[in-house]
Amino acid sequence: MPELPPRPSLEYLRKQAKSRRRERGIRLSEAQRQIAREHGFASWPKLVHYVQISGLGGLEGALVRADSTSLSTLLRADPAAADTSVAGLAPLLVLLRRSIGSPAAIRDCARLLLDAGADPDSHTVEWGGEGRMSALFAAVDRRDAGLVRLLIECGATRDEDAFYHACEQSGTELLDLLYQPGFENLVAHKLDFEDADGLRWFLDHGADAGSCLHHAIVRGRSTEILTMLLDAGADVNQPWDRWDVGRRPLALAARSGHLAAYDLLASRGATADLDAVDAAVLAVARGESVQLPDARPPAVGMATRDYGWILGQFALLGRTEIVQALVDDGMDVDSRGWSNFTPLDQAAMHGRTETARLLIERGADLEDCAFDDDGPTPLDCALWGLRNNRAHDGDYIGTVEALLSAGAPTFHTSPTGDESIDRLLVAHGVIASAEHGAGAELRAGAKHSAGEDRPAG
Repeated sequence: MPELPPRPSLEYLRKQAKSRRRERGIRLSEAQRQIAREHGFASWPKLVHYVQISGLGGLEGALVRADSTSLSTLLRADPAAADTSVAGLAPLLVLLRRSIGSPAAIRDCARLLLDAGADPDSHTVEWGGEGRMSALFAAVDRRDAGLVRLLIECGATRDEDAFYHACEQSGTELLDLLYQPGFENLVAHKLDFEDADGLRWFLDHGADAGSCLHHAIVRGRSTEILTMLLDAGADVNQPWDRWDVGRRPLALAARSGHLAAYDLLASRGATADLDAVDAAVLAVARGESVQLPDARPPAVGMATRDYGWILGQFALLGRTEIVQALVDDGMDVDSRGWSNFTPLDQAAMHGRTETARLLIERGADLEDCAFDDDGPTPLDCALWGLRNNRAHDGDYIGTVEALLSAGAPTFHTSPTGDESIDRLLVAHGVIASAEHGAGAELRAGAKHSAGEDRPAG
């Protein structure tokens, strides 16, 4: 049995699994399981857990393990250690970004560091200098309102990037904690997700409904979301002032293949002269044609420069019959759309079981990672959508079951907190137990792109 080195590298093990997947023609999840068992571990998650904590000593080990007893001893011996770089990061960031401890243990360690003089505004500059990942950002990533509250009480600045990242999660507690006047203008990012309660929060805080109706349409938001914007005063005939400048909502709905939005807007008195592109896409949405136009997408954030992106749009809308017609006509089943997601990613994230099954049957890539080698797989997208992007008519149990039955892999290693989903994950050997509640945030949430000219959350 191969032995792990004293300081095993998780990156190396992941590359080894991907190499084995290619060499043996097996699924990534199977390659991971093989490697874990060769090293004496029952599962890949158990191997990952071991690697994360092995070989770390001193301050770094105490932070990664969230060992408050050891940390307290170390800080008493050297108080300056609270603000001395560890592995290139401020100790507070090591704790918040890397620790595998429980939420309570991490909060205890954070308080020890802050009481010893750690900077609550510890951060790194990211995205080519366009933003920063602060301690608050990391606390948001952990979905820990108590940790966010602690940092703010200790003087952390409510920064826009942390708030922007909070928009990617369901619930409004983090928004309340991080809000500063003016942040309501980030409403468009909330509309990157299917979150009616989150949108209501923004509208209650004065967000301009008229400024984001077009964004909601092209993003494929439900008629529930669109109705909220219309009821809040959005003008059904207001021309767009950005990406597709001058286009009215009705024409944009046609051009985006969003038939339900088109019918809703028309019922509210929207009018527009449809050009050839609008009319062609609308005909596809109505099932009258499969001939998509040779035109650019109507918004930024698409992975393609042509209309291949719209297969994912129909997938997220649950338009299975349209997806089937387009695939039957020769469209690539893995055509990329918003934020480099495939149609299966989009269908999974919105709980579109029948569409997901169709795409799986037609050979959709179950192992594809949307952003890079560590990006979300389709199953990751389903599990993330369950918590953060829950379409009111989405069937997440059916979608997760379809993906698991097809052998779809996931980077997720912890219970989701949804009993039905966790039973499926246990039954398929993805997680060992669902007894300990929801774990760390899913990878899909950590990298889900905004579709705007900002770095992804």
